[in-house]
Amino acid sequence: MNASQFEQALSQLTEQDFQAILDGQALIVDQDQALKIGRPDAAFVIYELGEDAIDSVEALKAHLVENAEALIAEYYQFNPISREQFQRHIQRLFAEHGPQAFVGLNGQLPERVIFAENGELVCEDASSPRFKYGIYLQLEEAMNDTVKANKAKNWLMSGTAYGDYISINVCRFSSM
Repeated sequence: MNASQFEQALSQLTEQDFQAILDGQALIVDQDQALKIGRPDAAFVIYELGEDAIDSVEALKAHLVENAEALIAEYYQFNPISREQFQRHIQRLFAEHGPQAFVGLNGQLPERVIFAENGELVCEDASSPRFKYGIYLQLEEAMNDTVKANKAKNWLMSGTAYGDYISINVCRFSSM
């Protein structure tokens, strides 16, 4: 979810939803696709009133819209992208660059690697200074492009790619 998607999701909430936040409930990111209301101690909370001096639904809406980018940036600093969102993004990257572009063979780096940035997945090539730190599939034996593409798709659909993403970022996500 990016800031504009966050604002769009805010527009889907009812007056009662905003009032619930004013009454002590929290705004929660639901699968990186929507927002819902829930307990402040639940997972994936993006906003709770806390000590903010907001006393009306209109002021709360304005505050959330005005701070959308900061809220999203802070949220993804401490929360992983959902597995569903992760898979959707990688499928888009696979369609754009070919799944085999994300496969390294025999200890070599692939053509492209994947990074998470503010709730989005992006890919970079060897021209990036952080290239060697990205996520990709490493295979030990030489294979043709068709087999590499199939292995990359299996890596994604099995959940192993998401597991790699979480394991690389485990310190960041557990720092709260």
